[in-house]
Amino acid sequence: MRRSALLVPTQTPLVDIGCGSGLISKLIPPEVGYVGIDFNPNYLATDWKGRPVDGKIGGNILSLPFQDSSFRTALLLHVIEHFPAEKQILLLREAYRVLSKKGKLIISTPNLDTLRNAERFVPPNNPKHSHCLHLQELRMLLEEAGFQEIRRHGFDVVIEYPNRLLRMIPEGVRRQTAQSISKLEKHLIFTAERP
Repeated sequence: MRRSALLVPTQTPLVDIGCGSGLISKLIPPEVGYVGIDFNPNYLATDWKGRPVDGKIGGNILSLPFQDSSFRTALLLHVIEHFPAEKQILLLREAYRVLSKKGKLIISTPNLDTLRNAERFVPPNNPKHSHCLHLQELRMLLEEAGFQEIRRHGFDVVIEYPNRLLRMIPEGVRRQTAQSISKLEKHLIFTAERP
């Protein structure tokens, strides 16, 4: 989450699509106007773990209740994999629709192409995930939705540390390795721009 937050520009306002309990809002500068939307009203009320924000809206993220070109930044952090393949393009088109010209999308999802433990991301090991994506599949969906300037950002080569020695490798080195060798990356993080 911290890695994704570092990619957030200071342009405002921002919409967090599928915001959940809003944890990332704590990592976004307070001068960035933040609106979160999620289908689960409990996340937005009793389970909210984020900072005070400009708006928390319950609603359908496949039909966002915002006018076209309303936001400079849109977040889709670990959301797309919860939708079946045929609905994923609808989700990306909605994000595109609410972004203004030159608006930035930041999207993250498990990397189904990772060499080890990819099975942890898919049912039955993770029954909440409907359709996890391969790197090229996500890139093609972003292009199909109309996005340009699509760029992958390295996440990390591990999710959990199997031993203490791996913790000794600096995060920057692990992230650069993940950026260089996508098969080692555990989560995909992309930025894309609405032209």
